Amino acid sequence: MGDGTIVGVIPAAGYATRLQPLSCSKEVLPIGGRAVMDYVIDRMRLAGSTEVRVVTRPEKADVIAHAEAIGATVILANPATPGESFVAGMAGLAPEDIVLIGWPDTLWEPEDGYVPLVQAVEGGREIALGLFETPDLERSDVIGFDGSGRITGIHIKPADPPSNWIWGCAAARVRALGGLEREEWPGSFFDSLCQNGVELHAVQFSDVWLDIGTKEALEQAIAGREVRDP
Repeated sequence: MGDGTIVGVIPAAGYATRLQPLSCSKEVLPIGGRAVMDYVIDRMRLAGSTEVRVVTRPEKADVIAHAEAIGATVILANPATPGESFVAGMAGLAPEDIVLIGWPDTLWEPEDGYVPLVQAVEGGREIALGLFETPDLERSDVIGFDGSGRITGIHIKPADPPSNWIWGCAAARVRALGGLEREEWPGSFFDSLCQNGVELHAVQFSDVWLDIGTKEALEQAIAGREVRDP
């Protein structure tokens, strides 16, 4: 089967319109004394990622400088959507390689969350999702389940959430993500796979999840309520 190289990909080309005005790019906002993007990068490296690729626009000089300073690879691009951003970050990877998908503005536990996702992919799953239980559902990708716990769909920012679980990170073979650029959000892509009969493997992690994409969430993160790393 071949395990493939493990590469982390982080989309950092957005404009953070909900948080403006900011004195720096959202991805390098200091949380707990560190740039917020460092937390997901740590988690990718803990799972064996030999390279972390940060996809960002040429004008985001602070993101570029920080990514280079911590040993990440900078991919310069102007993606129109997160889907395009992830695809830009996967350029040149082999079909059997494993890509770790993560968001640079999220804080979550456990620290080793990518490990069981990688193990699932190496064990034969094409895609494995990390799930988190959270009340912050109306701006998340919410998971629908059937009676046996199998994923039946992913609902993007639903007005009527079917569960309290969202996906927040993922591991997948590169070959399983073909066509991702055609969807604005990875969650929409995963849902289309699900609707076409592809079984999505998932691991339920914790209720520690925070997306700092709103001013209220950012204030919560700065207050230290969701940062447990030393």
